[in-house]
Amino acid sequence: MPERAGTHLKRRHAELLVALDDERHLGRAAERLHMSQPAASKALAQLEEQVGYALFERGTHGTQPTNAGMVMIRHARHGLGAAQRVAAELRAAEERGASLLRLGTLPSAAPRLAPQLIAHLLALSPRLEVKLVEGALGELMDKLARDELDIVLGRLGSRLLPADCEVIRLHEEPILVVARPGHPLAASEALEAAELARWPWVLPLEATMMRERLDEAFVHAGARAPDSSIQSNSLLATLALLAQDDRLAALPQAIARYCERQGSVAVLPLRLHANFGAIGAVINRNTAGMPVVQAAMEWLCGLPAGADQAPPILQDRV
Repeated sequence: MPERAGTHLKRRHAELLVALDDERHLGRAAERLHMSQPAASKALAQLEEQVGYALFERGTHGTQPTNAGMVMIRHARHGLGAAQRVAAELRAAEERGASLLRLGTLPSAAPRLAPQLIAHLLALSPRLEVKLVEGALGELMDKLARDELDIVLGRLGSRLLPADCEVIRLHEEPILVVARPGHPLAASEALEAAELARWPWVLPLEATMMRERLDEAFVHAGARAPDSSIQSNSLLATLALLAQDDRLAALPQAIARYCERQGSVAVLPLRLHANFGAIGAVINRNTAGMPVVQAAMEWLCGLPAGADQAPPILQDRV
């Protein structure tokens, strides 16, 4: 079959595709874009005629994208993300003479890695502007794939990463057990895992990697895994619960040490054979040629390996 022409997306068509994908309802998509429903329907029909394929199927359960529609939606999101990047860079350059870095961070990188990287880049370029976004891995990877972020820092996890990216693997992040300052166990010189199972806990949510690794560590130590009526994935709520009584909690090392320096927790003297996962950086290859992104990659690759860190490894994702 010959290639079809007319696949160039105008901005209003790209916005309509994204809105339809998000809302899965023509009326709601039109309302979101401040269009009438007939106008949105006409614009979609024009786009389908231009492309030469049906992009959405209309039914009783809403508007569902076809295979061709999913391809066009992906390109629409990518194009809109790139356009937003250009507009933000132009504003920064024209109004303030600055360059721009869009940095995503998971909570595991927020207390230490992200601030250290930003400080290094600001020392090189004091007029640099940084847009820092914290979120979950899936959310940040989606933004990276849509060209809405340049770099994402944090635990890499097992999620399939965007195709057009590079990965810098930094180190494995240990899990530490924490309690409130002044907790009866905080003054101990050394602790065994079996002693901790007898105390109340604020545990990670079930079926999360953090919970699985914690349970595995107690089994490895020959101890019963802790049980609790409280499970939390909120750091602030966990800290507040620890401050109320003698509960224990498990945190990634970077977060635990940061909270310890702030005086909100005591790290207990227990060596668990448990790692939260690999900490690293995922770089958007579309913006990897920018000087600020190159400087970030050089700094990340040059990080010294600590006692619990492996040397950084640059990995290509084709």
